[in-house]
Amino acid sequence: MTNEDVTKMSDVLLQSLYDYHFAYNGGSYTLPKTMLDADITSKLAIDSLIENGYAVDNGEGSDNLVLSITPKGLDSIKNKQVK
Repeated sequence: MTNEDVTKMSDVLLQSLYDYHFAYNGGSYTLPKTMLDADITSKLAIDSLIENGYAVDNGEGSDNLVLSITPKGLDSIKNKQVK
């Protein structure tokens, strides 16, 4: 796993959160935290999105990640689509 792998996965996950946001009227994507133990690249990618302010985890204190894209994340995807 390289930084490039994590960056690519972050881009894919951010696009997925963007699509999910509009498909489910701003809904959050929920997944078990145990899934991240099986895939370190996904865990690092999600951590990166959260640390950089592109996504938030609203599942504090639960066994799930409850991911939502932030306005910064929405803008990032919109800017990539314009280019």
